[in-house]
Amino acid sequence: MAASPKEIQDAIKHIGNNLESPNESDHNGEAANIVDALFFIGRSLDGVADALRCLGNGNASTNMGAIEAASVKIGGSIERGLSDIADAVRSREAT
Repeated sequence: MAASPKEIQDAIKHIGNNLESPNESDHNGEAANIVDALFFIGRSLDGVADALRCLGNGNASTNMGAIEAASVKIGGSIERGLSDIADAVRSREAT
């Protein structure tokens, strides 16, 4: 049995009511809707991504992430340490 035009209009009204919240307002002061919610979720995710880019880098936004920056720093320390060990071995062999 097909729905009557009134039943269809009622269903549309109920769906619309569920996609809008009179408890929240958008930037125009209108009742917030699902589009507003998706916009603010996207903006929040952009903020999280920016914070993750800066994480561990002294808030410096670089192309390297925190783990990459830490790896570069640790790698440099290891290289200097191995170089110091090699110098000490060469120095000892020379005596």
